[in-house]
Amino acid sequence: MRIFCALLAFLVIEAFIFRSGVYSRILEPSSTAGQLVTTLAYEQRRGVHDPNQVVAVGDSRMALRARIANESSVAGGYTFATISVPGTSPRCWFYMLREVDPGARRYAAVIIPVNEYEDDDWEDLANRTVDVNYLVPLLRLGDVVEFSTSFPNWRNRWEAFRGSLLKGWSYRRDFQELLAHSEQRMNDVKWVRENGASAVYNWVWPDRGVQGLSVDWATKTIHYPADSTAREQEVLRNVLLRPTAPETGKRAAYRRKWFGKIIRYYRGSRTKVIFLRLPRGPVIRPDMLAGRTSAIREFTQRREAILVNEHLFDDVERPELFSDPLHMNGPGSEKFTLLLAAEVRKLLGPPTALRQ
Repeated sequence: MRIFCALLAFLVIEAFIFRSGVYSRILEPSSTAGQLVTTLAYEQRRGVHDPNQVVAVGDSRMALRARIANESSVAGGYTFATISVPGTSPRCWFYMLREVDPGARRYAAVIIPVNEYEDDDWEDLANRTVDVNYLVPLLRLGDVVEFSTSFPNWRNRWEAFRGSLLKGWSYRRDFQELLAHSEQRMNDVKWVRENGASAVYNWVWPDRGVQGLSVDWATKTIHYPADSTAREQEVLRNVLLRPTAPETGKRAAYRRKWFGKIIRYYRGSRTKVIFLRLPRGPVIRPDMLAGRTSAIREFTQRREAILVNEHLFDDVERPELFSDPLHMNGPGSEKFTLLLAAEVRKLLGPPTALRQ
């Protein structure tokens, strides 16, 4: 009986502190979970005064700059926002959207970026356990089974199950840091809460590009930018010369599950789901994905989602508009943002207020 009472007391305390949302408000802002929670909090607190809101999900490659879009005439009456968080994945994006849009009616459209429309199996996203670190603050008791069983590997399933059921276990290192540096933590949390949204919205992106980069694809030889460091050259080499993985069907299954959940979440609502292929990089690898499956094209063929023309951003794929082999710089992100805002306006049509 004592053991049962002790266990019950532990679960009650664990739920009050870690599952109620009390602790997630004071997570280390620069941690994976802390960055995700603060990003979503910015969006939840943002004033929404009309139905013409567009939000983008994504990771660090999603270069939508909301301020640039909203201050331009090409937005045509739509307001843009982003909840993109570096390092997140489609599995994360579903829970993030559910958190900021619990009624599935906040947005006119949700923008989902991908590197390719085809299903490239170079990374096994389904077994990506870092998703647990990001998502612990958002997962509910009803999510535990589906979330943990979405990991094919049994060891990863156990890690996901334990982390999502007992949130205190996942927060243990953060909690130790809080006890050791409580004053600094609370100052950091206060600053982020008061200034973070404005800092992100007005962030000045770096202008440095990779001018001079070129690749001889026949010999797999890279001509590096003149001012590049050894570490930068290593990153360029690893990304640009990465071999193409054999087609396994894992990426297609993963996309059908998690993009499918986002589509089903908004089914029957006014929210449109829009997929776009991001600018591929400063130089373009020869197309080695032709003939592969495309779960994303399947969604659009069933009229469940909208597909942005994959050549819309061709003019952004230049060395001077990228800061490395994956990420756009300031000029590149601005050009990308304006092209995207204009295309979304075209796809959605006149804003609701203009139709009246």
